[in-house]
Amino acid sequence: MENQSPVQFDEGMLDVGEGHSIYWRAQGPRDAPVMLVVHGGPGGAMNIKWAEVLEQDEWRVVFFDQRGCGKSTPFGKLESNGIAALVHDMEKLRVALQIEQWAIFGGSWGTTLGLAYGVAHPERCTGFLLRGIFLARREDIDWFLWDVRRVFPEAHRAFLDAIEAACGKRPANAQDILRMTEAPLARFDEAGTRLARAWTQYETTLSVVNKPEKEPAEEEKRPSAEANAAAISMALLERHYMANELPPTPLLPLIERIAHLPCWIVHGRFDMVCPPDQALDLAARWPGADLAVVNAAGHWTFEPGNLAALRAGAAALAKAIAQTKRASA
Repeated sequence: MENQSPVQFDEGMLDVGEGHSIYWRAQGPRDAPVMLVVHGGPGGAMNIKWAEVLEQDEWRVVFFDQRGCGKSTPFGKLESNGIAALVHDMEKLRVALQIEQWAIFGGSWGTTLGLAYGVAHPERCTGFLLRGIFLARREDIDWFLWDVRRVFPEAHRAFLDAIEAACGKRPANAQDILRMTEAPLARFDEAGTRLARAWTQYETTLSVVNKPEKEPAEEEKRPSAEANAAAISMALLERHYMANELPPTPLLPLIERIAHLPCWIVHGRFDMVCPPDQALDLAARWPGADLAVVNAAGHWTFEPGNLAALRAGAAALAKAIAQTKRASA
């Protein structure tokens, strides 16, 4: 249905089966190449500001909230919530919206899921724009949950303090974190909400190197109930995926299925959520990919260096897709 607003968009709910429905939104010219935006987390939600990275009159931009988070329903449901299910949802959304092919724009966990979709459906992809690569290997998960304490000891100590307060015991390793946080996060009570807020605050602290002083954090802009829900879904689903779904089938050996497609990779040099060796490992498997490691930038999409590199990558990807279309005409 059409909505009267400064940016015209279509939106809807798509029943994807197994008790889940996902929310989607599409905006931009209907005859333009399509870009699917794959949000991070797991457990995040669409951020329509990502469209500002693109020349918006050059793309038809499709957003969606993954299972269990954002406006998708039911909120926080972990059953039938895994990588294969999310890839299925993306393909079902493509069919429902009558889109023949689309490019993939993913960040963080969105790169994991975007690549998983790409290697499953290479014929439906026109190219990739990827920021903050997360390959979801065991060492990548352990870095986020435990090893990063060597760089952010104060933040990690506060994270463990919150887990101890909720669980009565202090974790001694990454696996302890996943095991001990399962029950309190699943309760959705006040104690679980405090733990979820601590989890997301920990991730936020690791994410940003250069943030504008006058730009409040997203969670600070939200009403408290909305901020609590966002924190719960992020912590709940991140823990669920790290404990039960990850590492996935290794992605790197499968990249050859999409390595013929154009790809722009942007990664902050000082990304403490997803260290940049993951971007280099991906680029090594994708000889035609363009890799920009941005100095003085971290994990956050809208750090100035990341934003500039993403805009350049999006423009280059649009040209590459247009050239391919002309060559095949």
